Amino acid sequence: MILEIDDISVNIYQHGEKGSCFYVAEADREDGSVDNLAGQLAEKAGGAAYSLIVYEVADWNSQLSPWPARAAFGEEMFAGGGADTLAWLTDKCIPRLKEEKLIPDGVPQYTAGYFLSGLFALWAFLKSDIFDGAASCSGSLWIDGWMEYIRDQRLSNNALIYLSLGSKEERTKNPLMSKVGDCTRETYESLKKNPAVKKITLQWNKGGHFTDTDARLVNGILWLLQAQRY
Repeated sequence: MILEIDDISVNIYQHGEKGSCFYVAEADREDGSVDNLAGQLAEKAGGAAYSLIVYEVADWNSQLSPWPARAAFGEEMFAGGGADTLAWLTDKCIPRLKEEKLIPDGVPQYTAGYFLSGLFALWAFLKSDIFDGAASCSGSLWIDGWMEYIRDQRLSNNALIYLSLGSKEERTKNPLMSKVGDCTRETYESLKKNPAVKKITLQWNKGGHFTDTDARLVNGILWLLQAQRY
């Protein structure tokens, strides 16, 4: 099912009844590959109940960056429109989905994403108090200002956090993106020490940034589904 909420397409996939909700920001996928992501998750989730909410953003660099920052490629700076996207998600999207009875009340809610969406997912979870955890897969944690931000964060209790990265991702000639390994490790160590974190993991995957992207994101969501049970 697809809803249009303030000109943003929202894809709703429901698996079972009254399960956890996962919110994923994606670039506009006209090739139908959002269905591929949902299909992989359904195949591996077994009898677990959940709702997968995939919303498609038009301007990736602007809408998912938490603050203005220098470009990783070329001259296109990160505009820092993440706050507006988060406000849309919490104040318009989620209330509309609940009003339409498309997601249940009172279930755990998580953010998840890959690449810049993975950065946004972790930042949105830290920024808002309505989410119970996040999956940041190959997140753009190399963005300027991230490490200063992460070191002084207060979380809600019993947080669940999944981080993952490809083993070859830090082996890049791009000086900004080559920091992703160290930034991801430091993010993990910083959050691991936070007493509000119930469970956290850092998973290393074979390959580079573009290897099995949907499968890696599915693994993050599955980890959250399993971790919440214990």
